[in-house]
Amino acid sequence: MIRPLLIASIAAAIYVVTPVKADKIYNKLGAADLTGQAQKILFDKIDEFKVDNVSDLVCLAENIYFEARAESIEGKAAVANVTRNRVVDKRWPATYCKVVQQGPVRESWKTKLTASTTDAIYYPIKHRCQFSWYCDGKADKIWANLEKTGQTIEGNAKAWADALTVSAWTLGYGDYIDLRDNTDGAVFYYNHNLVNPSWAGSKTWIIVIGNHTFLR
Repeated sequence: MIRPLLIASIAAAIYVVTPVKADKIYNKLGAADLTGQAQKILFDKIDEFKVDNVSDLVCLAENIYFEARAESIEGKAAVANVTRNRVVDKRWPATYCKVVQQGPVRESWKTKLTASTTDAIYYPIKHRCQFSWYCDGKADKIWANLEKTGQTIEGNAKAWADALTVSAWTLGYGDYIDLRDNTDGAVFYYNHNLVNPSWAGSKTWIIVIGNHTFLR
């Protein structure tokens, strides 16, 4: 399953605050759907770190979660740092959401048939994105709990909470001292247990952290 690419502007607010915390309404902002507990974890982290730029928090956290869910905090931080390094590098887009969702797109055949030039819907081309999870053809959902029973999926819930924490640190929120770039400026990485990409030979090797090799 593929989803429309987020283009142009992104909504400034991700939830509506009401007097009762449970009544906050999640308006999907990033690429992934969230189960109920995943939403609650997100709201709690927004409150904990007093986040005002929620779009950056969510897009970066999703990238950390899907790229490094099973990694240590150090491994999650490394993926976050590569994403941040791309944001500040003129070779890539200047926002976290655009960096994470970067890749070629195609227009929906439905909007191609309309006369309007302003209603176009675009989809990422499968397996052509900068970060593979975003356009691998699979539905992206953060399963912090089973939807029928509400039972917590402990590993996923912790990984999502950690991803949001590392995302907040990377963006400069909280009392944590500015997150050190443990990749020393890397803008590329790959999982050396799964792939041996042809392009890696043209890059400068920096370090191995967990299951990823980092390069610039």
